[in-house]
Amino acid sequence: MIAYLDGAGHRYSIQVASASHSGRRSSNEDAMGLMDLGAGGLCCTLADGAGGHGHGELAAQLTVQAVVDGFRQNPLFAPASLASLISQAEHRVSGQQSTSVSRMHMSATVVVLCIDPEQGRALWAHWGDSRLYWFRAGRMHLRTEDHSLVQQLLHAGLYEENDPRRLPNRNVLAGAIGAEGQVPPSIRADAVALEPGDVFLLCSDGLWEDMHESEMEQLLAASQRPDEWIQRMVGRVVSSGNPHQDNLSALTVWICPRETND
Repeated sequence: MIAYLDGAGHRYSIQVASASHSGRRSSNEDAMGLMDLGAGGLCCTLADGAGGHGHGELAAQLTVQAVVDGFRQNPLFAPASLASLISQAEHRVSGQQSTSVSRMHMSATVVVLCIDPEQGRALWAHWGDSRLYWFRAGRMHLRTEDHSLVQQLLHAGLYEENDPRRLPNRNVLAGAIGAEGQVPPSIRADAVALEPGDVFLLCSDGLWEDMHESEMEQLLAASQRPDEWIQRMVGRVVSSGNPHQDNLSALTVWICPRETND
């Protein structure tokens, strides 16, 4: 999928692409969504579900739908608005948890990116270990920090290693939609000013766990379009031969200069 967003009032052209793969799992419990309101703003979101009995898929779908619905109804570009979107997703999932015993433990990670196309600004939020990466000038500029047990142990100095990919208990979350964690969601407090060439990547752990940031940069440099980059990353992970490969999903937003007819 690739979408080109270039409204009359947009400061930059925006290109969006996404891809998902079940990996070595029998079903795909990731979900993604996008709401483009033109001058009213753009909201992209990704969720990775868990909970067994197929309810991880339901939790992810509920999370994405709640975020998309919430943004459509109230497209405010502010940290409080992102916090509200995640709160609405939490409310929707918890409401379904109480409907049956089998749904009690379903949960989902979430990452949300909102863009103000007229002012050329971005805000984001996340909960769990689905990540947002921000690339500038072809290099990783920033990535979100996981809400996980391993990340807490890293902060406590119990691991010398800074990369959680191969540490034990990496998949134990400290917070997520519908989970009983103690860590709240992280909300970006200040908007970032966008520049042409900026690239955002929202992805589930099934992608980043088997792909280092340097490889993301290499494939980005070799790609002319966002869908090409996404497909190359997903293809590289799937072909790596990991017998336990989790679902992997990715959504990317490219900030491009507008073409003018002056």
